[in-house]
Amino acid sequence: MRAGLTALLAEEGVEVAGAWPTFESWARDRLAPASDVLLLDPGSTTEIEEGAAVAPLQPIVVLGPVSDEGRLIAALSGRPWGYLPRDASGERLAAAVRAVSNGLVALDPEMASRVVGRAVLSSDDAGDELTPREREVLQLIAMGLSNKAIASRLAISEHTVKFHVASILGRLGATSRTDAVRIGARRGLVVL
Repeated sequence: MRAGLTALLAEEGVEVAGAWPTFESWARDRLAPASDVLLLDPGSTTEIEEGAAVAPLQPIVVLGPVSDEGRLIAALSGRPWGYLPRDASGERLAAAVRAVSNGLVALDPEMASRVVGRAVLSSDDAGDELTPREREVLQLIAMGLSNKAIASRLAISEHTVKFHVASILGRLGATSRTDAVRIGARRGLVVL
């Protein structure tokens, strides 16, 4: 499987620094070569928790499924991370690795709706918490919709959308809509 993943990533232009049979063997050898992102195919959620504890800042992409998504989120919060099914295409796998290496959270679309909601609820920054409507507006902003289009989609006035956008910018400390999307993606508030 390691050889297959290595070949799949190489086809997509991702340089593989090394492949280890277990997380423990990676942890033992992790000083050389250095890696930007760790791709894990865990046997259990406990293995993810142990790996995250050994390398607390290491960006990680996990191949699922895992038995407990809540434990996965708790173990990986505070770092860029990704979660894809084992049968993800090479293109999706490479995109997730690149996103995570750039400080983002990357999730498979089928899993995103479940996982993003939990990630937001487990955020340490309770003061930066967005309301459900604000998260919905932020997701539509991330999709490139204008205020008018968001108003139409949500069946609210354009003035109300402007109010939500201003609130989102303030709560996230963003200077623009683009900045809000960037911050929201890093915090797992939006799915790109």
